[in-house]
Amino acid sequence: MDGRAIGIAAALGSAVSWALGAILFKKIGESMSPLAMTLAKALVSVVLLGVTLFFMGFKAVTPENLRMLVLSGLIGIAVGDTLFFAALQHLGPQTLVVLMMAGQVLTALLALIFLGERPSAHAWAGIASVVAGVTVVLWANLSGERQPSRARGIVLGLLSVLCMAVSLILAKKGLVEKVLVDPAAAKEKMQETLQGTCVRVLAGAVGIALYGLVTGNLRRWFAEGRDARLAGSFVFSVFVVTFGGFWLSLLAIRHVDVAIANTLGSMEPVFVLPLAAIFLKEKIRPMAILGTFIAVAGVVVLCNA
Repeated sequence: MDGRAIGIAAALGSAVSWALGAILFKKIGESMSPLAMTLAKALVSVVLLGVTLFFMGFKAVTPENLRMLVLSGLIGIAVGDTLFFAALQHLGPQTLVVLMMAGQVLTALLALIFLGERPSAHAWAGIASVVAGVTVVLWANLSGERQPSRARGIVLGLLSVLCMAVSLILAKKGLVEKVLVDPAAAKEKMQETLQGTCVRVLAGAVGIALYGLVTGNLRRWFAEGRDARLAGSFVFSVFVVTFGGFWLSLLAIRHVDVAIANTLGSMEPVFVLPLAAIFLKEKIRPMAILGTFIAVAGVVVLCNA
């Protein structure tokens, strides 16, 4: 497989992993608050990644790259996720869907400005199709819910989207710029992206922990994570999103443009549909099926761009 094929496969694999993770975490979420679960997930991820890197070996990282990865984790995981959860308290689901999809466009624009990435017209068409399809899927699944949007929620949502977009740009800059084409360098690429993932997640965990310490919630969050009955399923769920969601997303932006990787990664809601139907017995709406076809068409276009 060439680098582009690896990037596309990694981005789609990341979306599948996040979709599976959403199903796995649904039950756990009934016993833990979102921020407590995010912190626990980050800490377990760091342990899993640390053990993996211990056996694979560590790769030298320049201070500049390390700084970029730390900032990426703090801005995207700690600040971005916190703002996202805060926005959920004030926004109706439809408004949040629009903001998240707008984030795909923002990420592409930031990549154009700061990374000089210029997807072809063919690729832009694929990106537009995927964004449109995912929007239809989300809109169909949330059409029965109503909650008035507020200005505060919109501001928080926009800030969250901005943080996540900036985080991806920083992560891309934090990876080694040199493109390695020698097949023998595959291990080095894997080390680089695994190590980058570990740095980002660790920075995010530290950021969330500091927030919990300042707000006085840290002790309560740790107490929520002590339920031994959830330990096995929680670790397995974290394994899926760590090596599937976090790592594959970084591997994707290592090989393809951020705009393309981020758009393909947003396919998560599409992959959730069959998983939710199989494991949660949820009914799939016709409009969601239409959105899936539109999104898949976009993926085909992107793969052939």
